[in-house]
Amino acid sequence: MPVGIDTSTLSLRCPRCKADLRKGQTGYDCAGCGEAYPVRGDVVRMVPSLTRVEEQTRQAFDFEHRRYRSAAYLRISPDLIQAWLADVQLPRDHFKGKTVLDVGCGSGRWTYAMASLGAKVVAVDVSDAAVEITRAVTSGLGEVTVIQASVFQLPFRPEQFDFVVSWGVLHHTCHTETAFRAIAPLVRPGGWLHVMVYERRNPIKVWGTEMLRKVMRRLSPERRYRWCGRLVIGNRLVFQLVRGFIACVPSGDLTATLDAETAQFGLYDWYSPRYNHLHRVAEVCGWFRNAGFEDLCVTSPIKYRRRLDVFRFGQCGGAISLRGKRRAGGASEGSAGIEERRLADVVGAAV
Repeated sequence: MPVGIDTSTLSLRCPRCKADLRKGQTGYDCAGCGEAYPVRGDVVRMVPSLTRVEEQTRQAFDFEHRRYRSAAYLRISPDLIQAWLADVQLPRDHFKGKTVLDVGCGSGRWTYAMASLGAKVVAVDVSDAAVEITRAVTSGLGEVTVIQASVFQLPFRPEQFDFVVSWGVLHHTCHTETAFRAIAPLVRPGGWLHVMVYERRNPIKVWGTEMLRKVMRRLSPERRYRWCGRLVIGNRLVFQLVRGFIACVPSGDLTATLDAETAQFGLYDWYSPRYNHLHRVAEVCGWFRNAGFEDLCVTSPIKYRRRLDVFRFGQCGGAISLRGKRRAGGASEGSAGIEERRLADVVGAAV
């Protein structure tokens, strides 16, 4: 059976019909619809169905994780712990003993960091490569459960986690706010939700980047990868020329400061997914408040605020990193049943 699974503290339910799951010899069986969810490679496989677009996204990230596992950005080391604490701006003892959900765990970097800090971590991703790599990099740690599932079909009952995090994932779904509403109810009252989504800043960069994305997405993953490598070299040359005038080169800051392989990874991540939604801080704060969260904290403040500075230096793909505490009583509007119907409607429209 998978490492770290403790059904006495983690209540799993069928992603399809929401009925209880029974633990079997080779996985989990649904008591309602009879669906079987096998365990392979110490990973619970719970992807009953994906929309066409979700499947395309899964394939794009599968290639990414398998191809870029050696990139510096993906290397697992003790330094990741300090990097994680700097990103979330929380003390080291915050995670000790907490039950944590990592939605869209990717290569397992933050799962590794939180587990190393003493958390009981459940890592979820829809990508085959992501869950396999996460399982591998956390195999020597304590209580880590890895589940393959979609953010829109998560196998958890509400209010099970002390801390839920989704880092750079929700904006790659068909509807960012709907994906947010899928994970928000999983936080216990008094627990914390932390998300990072892309930020909309420079309109010129947004236009230029989206035009290039439309072209790049028509290429095979392998060809897209090669072109991202060429863009890294080209961007570094052009970025030096336009720096201080109008920095409108997509990902110019990224390719100018990171090693080539890591920059190539970042460009592929940007240009590959079908969806790449951009948002504003006030918009994301509204999601948190509507879902019953308070004590909001932006952990990635906007570097430039004057319009001219944003136009010259702002990044169309900057990050909004925001967390909030779920107040007693939960969400301010709607019920779990209504929320699940909304999720089904939005995802169905994206097929």
